Amino acid sequence: MKHTRTASSAPGFALLEIILALALFSLVAVGMTQAIDAIARTSNDSRMEAQVLRVLESVLAEVAHQPEFKATSITFNPTADGIDASATIEKVKLITKDKVELDHMFRIRAEAWISDGRSRRMKRSMETYVYSPHSPI
Repeated sequence: MKHTRTASSAPGFALLEIILALALFSLVAVGMTQAIDAIARTSNDSRMEAQVLRVLESVLAEVAHQPEFKATSITFNPTADGIDASATIEKVKLITKDKVELDHMFRIRAEAWISDGRSRRMKRSMETYVYSPHSPI
């Protein structure tokens, strides 16, 4: 004997299909929303890090190209983007493999960060060594 659908069971089956389709669409929509949010946060963090690194490179270049060095700390004004920076210069004692001390060597360490009022976030630092024969020992 053949079973066929009756007119009375068809509307219930269609309602079930609609409910399942809405549930599936909802799951996909929630997943896509979370993915887009994560992409936006990552993009914002990358942009902020690039800004911090540009300021950091600028500070390091500005300090490293001075005609004379002395041990000191320098604080820079915040940029328009709210990025703070500082640099420290210190005399270092470097010795070669041949046990010869290198005179007039200075280490420059630059730091840049974004402050949120209470703490420093996205803090980055760079350092370099500079030979400065005209600087006092």
